[in-house]
Amino acid sequence: MANELSRRSFVGLAGAAMAASRAKGANDRINIGQIGIGARGGYHLKACLRRQKARGDVQVVAVCDVYRKRLAKAAGDAAGATAYLHHQELLQRSDIDAVFIATPDHWHAPIALAAIAAGKDVYLEKPMTHTLDEARQVFERARDSKRIVQVGVQGTSWTRWHKVREMVESGMLGQVVAAQGTYSRNNPDGDWNWDIDPEAGPQGKGDNYIDWQQWIGAAPGRAFDADRFFRFRKYWDYSGGIATDLHYHIVAPFHLALGNQHPTRVVGGGGLWVYNDGREVPDTFMDSADYPGKYTITVESSQVNEVGPVTMLRGTKATLFLGDEWEGPKNRQFDHAQIVAEQPYRKEFAAKWGKEEIVIPGLGNEGDDKHVDNFFDCVRSRQEPNCSASLGYTTMTHIGLAVRSYREGKMFHFDPVKEEVVERG
Repeated sequence: MANELSRRSFVGLAGAAMAASRAKGANDRINIGQIGIGARGGYHLKACLRRQKARGDVQVVAVCDVYRKRLAKAAGDAAGATAYLHHQELLQRSDIDAVFIATPDHWHAPIALAAIAAGKDVYLEKPMTHTLDEARQVFERARDSKRIVQVGVQGTSWTRWHKVREMVESGMLGQVVAAQGTYSRNNPDGDWNWDIDPEAGPQGKGDNYIDWQQWIGAAPGRAFDADRFFRFRKYWDYSGGIATDLHYHIVAPFHLALGNQHPTRVVGGGGLWVYNDGREVPDTFMDSADYPGKYTITVESSQVNEVGPVTMLRGTKATLFLGDEWEGPKNRQFDHAQIVAEQPYRKEFAAKWGKEEIVIPGLGNEGDDKHVDNFFDCVRSRQEPNCSASLGYTTMTHIGLAVRSYREGKMFHFDPVKEEVVERG
């Protein structure tokens, strides 16, 4: 893969970095580099600056973006931080302990691999990578180098999904056979049609300058296209569309609750039914995957209708209903779980758990900061974070193969032991 370090150079760099690294003490400051300061990167920067102000145990010392206007604003917000147009220069700094990566998807793996090789811990915005093969590489190198990698699925740090996992493991639901969820909304103007700065581009002067060739990276070369730059999620070269942007938020928490497994069979479907603005990715998408733990996860979403399937985990003895934590209609935004016994098991369920229906409050959306704090805690403790490289990798198996299924029009089988796609007749 272009922009990727060779295995030999990685081993050498990682070995040197590991020899020089040390666990952070309680009073040591974690120096941070922020790579990508668009909409999502801006949230990361604000979260880190809040932590910096409140606790003083972290400091943003470097910011990076290929668009000078975003870079200048970030440098102004993070007083004292050095601004870089290219992440390669930022990663050369030995005083940076951790980086936050919030670039378009096609840059996630190359930058993460380079950061790991340079001895940095990584907060990697979802999706973990652009492709499944890249996810495996990032997972293996994070594991081998003992780097902390937190994938940016903030829901995995909420009380909600850890409580759900406890309920599953307790046997309250019996054997879980299916889970379903959604991340749906309705945007008549075209989802992801973010504002375009008409003055910005590779010919732009001063803060209007964009280093287009750096942004393109290993993606197919082409002349500057403002729609692709400002609205990258609409195009396959840089994104997986709904699957990588939205479904990743549903699948990863299900993996946390049900078991960190690779799926064995994956299919994706849907279509570009309404939007007619030149985009390539579908506006309505579904994926379904079977798992070796004997259950199926299905996610169905749309950008032109906000009502998706009710979020639930279906067990042989009870069903667990959850609110839609991500957008959707207001009457679906409740912050509790409801567990309802299945008809044949009502007496047994009531005898064991006290009643036939149980409501557990306090399981709503808790924002981003808990996930960022979990990352910093793990940078210090060297413990596995809530959305580790391992969890990100298994989630990417589901997501990546769903995208391939949609694009290639076929179902994919995966061998979770060999960790490879299996051809079936």
